[in-house]
This record gives sequence, structure tokens and C-alpha cells, in this order.
Amino acid sequence: MTIKCEGVSTMISLSIRQCVAVAAVAAVAAAAPSFAAEPVQLKFGFPAPAASFINTQGMTPWIQEVEKASEGTVQIKLYPGPTLGDFRNIYDRTLKGVVDISFGIFGPLAGQFRQTAVASLPFEANSSLEAALGLWRLNENGTIAKEFDKVKVLALFAFPSAHVHTKSPVKSLADLKGMKFSVSSRELGQIVVSLGGAPVSMPPPEVYQSISRGLVDGVIIPWTAVRTFKLLEVSNYHVEAPLGVSPAYVFMSKSAYARLPQKAKQAIDQMSGESFSRRLGMAADGAARAESKLASEMSGQTVTGVPENEVEEWRSRIKSVVDEWASSTPDGPKVLAAFREEVKKIRSGK
Repeated sequence: MTIKCEGVSTMISLSIRQCVAVAAVAAVAAAAPSFAAEPVQLKFGFPAPAASFINTQGMTPWIQEVEKASEGTVQIKLYPGPTLGDFRNIYDRTLKGVVDISFGIFGPLAGQFRQTAVASLPFEANSSLEAALGLWRLNENGTIAKEFDKVKVLALFAFPSAHVHTKSPVKSLADLKGMKFSVSSRELGQIVVSLGGAPVSMPPPEVYQSISRGLVDGVIIPWTAVRTFKLLEVSNYHVEAPLGVSPAYVFMSKSAYARLPQKAKQAIDQMSGESFSRRLGMAADGAARAESKLASEMSGQTVTGVPENEVEEWRSRIKSVVDEWASSTPDGPKVLAAFREEVKKIRSGK
């Protein structure tokens, strides 16, 4: 006996058994979900606190934009704090594949990025944005690109310039003579010496107690670190001198990038580079301005700049630090000239 099986386009007469088989296959096909490839998971090592401005205004929005542009082909998980590494080892862990993407500062990587340190020189970059764009463009045009051969560079930027924060007033260069300052890098120590002070090397968490106990008279540190370490409680006078920004990076493991599907690669490339560097530089500058404004409006706090009639004297004193960097760095004079040219363009709106 044969019957007609409805739903079969040719309306061919089939045996009951054949009709049931066809219907069963069709039902399974209709009910089966459409499986898409699982997104590639990337680990983002972020040694700073999750609540820091560089995350809330920089990294997290970037992650969201990359994931959206990738159309579901990649997911990036941020690991804040020392979970996957600290500022001393996060770069090495990127090279070893412990993390796929990393944020860090160049300061702890002594000697490995000498040319990149051009942005940290005093009286060169007046803002984080200038340093960010200047460094990115030197990377793009090949001037310092060789230093990044081992990684894929997603962004280059800098934390705001270090300034002078003291217990007692600093109205002129003469006031700095003999004062002891906490510093966190060799370059800052050289700057203090050139200005007539005495550097004392120590990490930021130790500064509060050191000033409080009179072990040091002040600290050379960016505004963005002042409230973090409660330094307004022990320092009342603040001189905003451009004593050098702190260059930073967002790197990606080359092997992690290589295993991404094309759509994910395109998303990362589209959202990285100069635009990402600009975003981070602007976020850093905004945070520094907010901290400076807050301090200036507080009772008992005094915020000033370098006296106009002393600017050239400050520059002259500090020139030895710049000269030493140029003479001890591969192609130092060439890199410095190129950086200054980029900063000049940036200041003219280019």
C-alpha cells in the first residue's frame, strides 16, 4: 500500500516506512540549533586596580569595542591587580604566553627600551597626549620600532608628568637646595641632583611615612599618584614642573594574535594604534587635571608652576640629564630630534 507524504516537494508516493523516515529526518533538522564557532578567549593582564581611570576610561571601553567589531569571534577577559603578573614581570609573561594582552609601564624594564624612554625626558612632552602620539608615530615611522620586535604593539602612551610635592614652600630653585626627595627611577634621581636636591630611592607606598617622619622633604611624582598614596596629608606645596612623563604600553603576544580568526584580527587592528594611544593619553591628562584642581581648591594646599623668570634656569640645570640619555642611547640624538619634531606637529594640531 502507498500513500502521499505531504511536505515532499515532488509529492512522490512513498511507502509508509519511507514517509516516516523522511519526516523524522526533517524534524531533527528543523530542531537542531545552528552552531557558530566559539569565540577565541584572550587573557588581558592588567596589574593596576580595576577601578583605576586607565581601566574605566581606557581598557574596558576598548575591550567592548573590539568584541563588538569582531562580531562574536573574540572575547577578552581583563585580570586586574597582580593575578597574572605585576609591573615588573607582565612584559615577560606576555612573551611567554601567560597572558595574551598586557598593560604595563616601561620603567621596570631597565635598559630594554632605551629609545622609548625619550618621552620621559624632562621638559620634552608637556602632556600625556603629546607623549602618546609622539611615541606611537615614532613606532609607526620606524624610528623606535625595532624595540618592539617581540610583540604586537596595540598602544603607546604615558602617565602624566612628575611634579614636585613638598612639606614646605618652594618658591624658587634656591629653595630646593639640600632638600631630600623620594624618587622611583634613576632618571628622576638625576633630575633631583641637577636641581640641587638629594634623591632617596623608594617605592611610592613608602613615601607617606617617609615624609611624615621627616626622612624626606618631598616627592617627585605625578598627580595621578598623589591621592592614591594619601600624599596630600603630608605635603602642602606642589610645583607643576614638566619633569618627565612615565611611558606605558599595551602589548599583545604575537602568537595570540596569529591564532585569531580574520574578523577578530581586523577588530583589534581597527581599534588599536594611534586612536587607542590618543584615548589613553587623554584619559591620563584628564585625571591629572582633576587631581590638580582638587588640590588647588583644598584648604592648606598651594599649587603653582615654575616661576616664569626661572624656566630657562630649570631647563639649563636639567640639560645634563637629556644629554646623558642622548649619548648613552643607540641613535639617541636622532630619536630625540624625531620626537621633538613630532611634539612640534602635535602642538600645531597635526
